Amino acid sequence: MPCRRLNRDSVRPRVWASLERLDRGDPDPMKRASRHDAPVSEPVGRMRAGPHRRGTRRGVVVSVLALVGLVAGCEADVTWTMMPAPVIMKDPRLDFTRRVALQDRDTDVRVLYATTRAPAPAGARERYGQSAGDALRLGLTEIQLGEPGWSFADLVESDRVSRVDALRPARVTSVEEFGVMGGAADRAFVAAIDRQVRASPTGEAVIYVPGYRVTFDQVMVFMGGWAHYLGRSSAVVAFSWPTGTRVWNYFIDCRRARAFIPDLERLVALVAEQSQARRLNLIAFSCGSPLLAEALVRLRRRHPAEDHAALQRRYRIGNALFVAADIDLQTFARSQLPALSDIAVRTQVYVSEGDGALKWAGRLARASRLGRPRLDELTREDLETLASNERLVGIDVAGVYGPHELGGMRGHGYFFANNRVSTDVLLSMVYPFDPASRALVHPPGMGMWTFPDDYPQRVGDALYQKAPALRRQ
Repeated sequence: MPCRRLNRDSVRPRVWASLERLDRGDPDPMKRASRHDAPVSEPVGRMRAGPHRRGTRRGVVVSVLALVGLVAGCEADVTWTMMPAPVIMKDPRLDFTRRVALQDRDTDVRVLYATTRAPAPAGARERYGQSAGDALRLGLTEIQLGEPGWSFADLVESDRVSRVDALRPARVTSVEEFGVMGGAADRAFVAAIDRQVRASPTGEAVIYVPGYRVTFDQVMVFMGGWAHYLGRSSAVVAFSWPTGTRVWNYFIDCRRARAFIPDLERLVALVAEQSQARRLNLIAFSCGSPLLAEALVRLRRRHPAEDHAALQRRYRIGNALFVAADIDLQTFARSQLPALSDIAVRTQVYVSEGDGALKWAGRLARASRLGRPRLDELTREDLETLASNERLVGIDVAGVYGPHELGGMRGHGYFFANNRVSTDVLLSMVYPFDPASRALVHPPGMGMWTFPDDYPQRVGDALYQKAPALRRQ
């Protein structure tokens, strides 16, 4: 997720060079391998490598982790920032402010939260820390978007000219905790959702499950930007699970996160069963993806006798979106997808061969990840099942024009950095359009949907025709 830090640009090229050396098996000039490094790099020892290269690989990994730690923490001299505006918002024919109620036309947005993080001590920078708490806590944050003193018109104009190299600041201005899930906290949480959806033309609620290496405020600011891009018409909820901010936290935090699957299950059930939201859209990123997938599998198992139509009446889940998902490919295809197809109208998966983080995750797990799949790991029967599933949409973003990261591992952050990819996510959440109606193209055969080179023009044309209420007057 985007943040501003000092003195990181001089370090990042060395990190990528080290990773590339590791991929080739070249020695690392920055650090000699040592047996004292083994505890840090032990997971890498499971990769397939000849005996004469294992020590070298361990040494390189330790050096890489040390350098990435300098740029990945986002702890000092930080200003959280909005992601670049989706490219569709730059189309001069469209006016997205028409979706925003008059009373909401300012720079402040509301993001609801459910967190399993422990409350931070008095005087801490953020309300919740990195460690796990003893309960699921519900509440509401206020986010201010843009430069201090900006008007709503200034913010909208900045959407039209936003660039990935000039990110706009944003900040958490207040945090109101309703309490531990159950009883009064549930009622306050649902009431906040209902106030939002009653004023909404579409009436949807959005629940986001982030990946690791983010702080509580970082997640809230990110979803504050999405609340704005959604036209302030969706109740936006972030499920913030505890994680550190160092790259090596991956080895512990993403495994420990499975303990929070029942909490996410309870959150989705609460919003679906008690709120007035007419539709739920769910989105997960990176190693937040297995949490969402397993939570939905558990919800489906609650009602084994109900078919898709009955589950739709019960939960009203429109899209389940998985972006750069760190899920075992075979597990998804054989165990999770059947339940997801029963419970959601559409399961949408974004993948990229250029995702460096999932490349390494796959090597560590000795199995490819859903967000960077190796389809030869699947049987012919698996592939035929996937191809025949009308509720599954696969979207290949590897060749999409524009940046694919905002810091971090190469190719893993396209959800935040690439305004074409974020446009497709936005349209998927707001409108029940199929991929072709969102200007994506599909090659002959069993391939995935892709983005055409002239995507900005095509998607603008499509939305101009299909959403006349957005036409600029």
